[in-house]
Amino acid sequence: MKIDASLTFPQQAEPQRVGTAGSAPAQKQGGTVALTPDSAQLSMDGGKVQQLKADLAAVPDVRLERVAALQKAITSGSYNVSGQQIAQAMSSDLLGGE
Repeated sequence: MKIDASLTFPQQAEPQRVGTAGSAPAQKQGGTVALTPDSAQLSMDGGKVQQLKADLAAVPDVRLERVAALQKAITSGSYNVSGQQIAQAMSSDLLGGE
């Protein structure tokens, strides 16, 4: 990489203020620029988020009835899975399907 030493920079460079979409325009007050703060409002209030979190916490991660039925089938020797079913489940898992 070559660095060109002939570049010169202005002595008193001031950054330019660029407005963003949705922000209020800057207001000039006696030689200084006063920026107005941006604001955002979420569509769901905190109470709704807390309720959803509580509902999710109440849902079990494991379906105990299904696990018990599978354990019983494995123990009794009646649980049979074909190689094709295993391959389909593995590919579905890898691809993010259900």
